[in-house]
Amino acid sequence: MLNEFLEWAKNNGWNVIPTCDKTDLPDEIKRRYDIPSQWYSFICSFQICEDRSQTKWFLTPKDYYPQDKGFQWNDLELQSLEYADNDSGIIAYWDKHLPIFISVDGEYSYYAINTENGNIVVGYEPEFEVSSVVADDFYTFIGKIISGEIIL
Repeated sequence: MLNEFLEWAKNNGWNVIPTCDKTDLPDEIKRRYDIPSQWYSFICSFQICEDRSQTKWFLTPKDYYPQDKGFQWNDLELQSLEYADNDSGIIAYWDKHLPIFISVDGEYSYYAINTENGNIVVGYEPEFEVSSVVADDFYTFIGKIISGEIIL
């Protein structure tokens, strides 16, 4: 699956930089989420995986550490909390949805793994927590990207 994805990325002008050493996820992430092994094995292969405009990217392990500038891995959750009346509902949603891909190309959107059942969901602004299932698991999600069924 990794080789097919790399071929897709190359053919679509994505900037993919392999990682030289495996970066572990922060303890905060490991405590909050049951980390899916399919996703973790795949994403640990990259230091950077972004489109040429740098407005769409897969979150890699380093992205889950606090950043001095730019987008944080949980910025969409933080935006929702800033404007919502029901913080507990927002937090409950994100406690079981691990963001794995973010787009700030026009309308903000994301893909996340539902860590309770492994489904991949997509959500859009303004209500990020209203999401739809796009794949049953991470490998199916990647397969749909490669086949063109999901356009990033």
